[in-house]
Amino acid sequence: MRNFTSLILLILFLNYNCKQKPGNKLTFDADARSQIIYSEEINKKIIENKNIQYKDATIIGDINFLNSEDKNLISPQLVQHHIHSSVLFYNCTFKGKIIAEKNENLHNEIAHFNKNLSFINCTFQDSLNFKSADFDGLVSFSESEFQENVSFQSAAFNYKKNYFNKSHFIKPVEFNLIIVNGDINFFETRFDDYCIFQLSKFNNPVQFASAKFNEKTNFSSVKFTDDVFFNYAEFRKSLNFNQTIFNERAEFIKTVFFDDSKFEQCIFKGKTLFNETSAKKLLSFENSMFYLSDPSKFNIIFDDKTKFNNKNINFVLK
Repeated sequence: MRNFTSLILLILFLNYNCKQKPGNKLTFDADARSQIIYSEEINKKIIENKNIQYKDATIIGDINFLNSEDKNLISPQLVQHHIHSSVLFYNCTFKGKIIAEKNENLHNEIAHFNKNLSFINCTFQDSLNFKSADFDGLVSFSESEFQENVSFQSAAFNYKKNYFNKSHFIKPVEFNLIIVNGDINFFETRFDDYCIFQLSKFNNPVQFASAKFNEKTNFSSVKFTDDVFFNYAEFRKSLNFNQTIFNERAEFIKTVFFDDSKFEQCIFKGKTLFNETSAKKLLSFENSMFYLSDPSKFNIIFDDKTKFNNKNINFVLK
């Protein structure tokens, strides 16, 4: 996976036309992120539609993607800014906010990213707000750490590949109401606080293998149109998959459910695997429907205190 990430980074660097010019900076021999860049420099590039490329830097101040001069009025209360800059940060620390959405007095501004947006191996010490953003290029936040709240609520990922693998979300994160039209990867991603994917739609394969969910997690009313993988994932607190639709393959191989986990009123249309899955408390499939896999044959490991709710399960062989 690390080699694959490195390959992506190399391709991205080769695709950038601009070369970073020395800016305001201070150097410290012991710090790999010793180059100091002020956000004004980056915000100016956004306005001028210049490509953005930084490596081994500390960014001071807020990055604002809502200053683009290419904007249009979607409705009397909604303005959309079009970002024509390719954005690549590698091994950077951000001490300010990342702003791509603003809502003041019923007036809303959102961002449309026309090219790649990549923050690889980065640390964010303040919040990120990408609510209702449109991403037409590659999106990558691989191997990054998020120390404050993050929101991608209602965002649309339109490129064929999207990466959040091996990232670490320390505070709450919102992925609810998103639409993903390409593959999206959360392999080995860690969620330390509440995370929500409610009412989202994934039109391509989704990878959550070896992800760790350490707080309450909400996947209710999600639609997985293609394959989804939660193999070796861990859910430490309560989990809600109620009313979710799995149209293709759904794998929960060696997944561990430590707290109450509900898959009630779900529809499993494709091959469904719960092999060597562990359930510590409540596991409920009440009122769910299975088309290709017989839930009575799932290989689930129950503890002595586990409660299994299989009331009104329907198995319909196509």
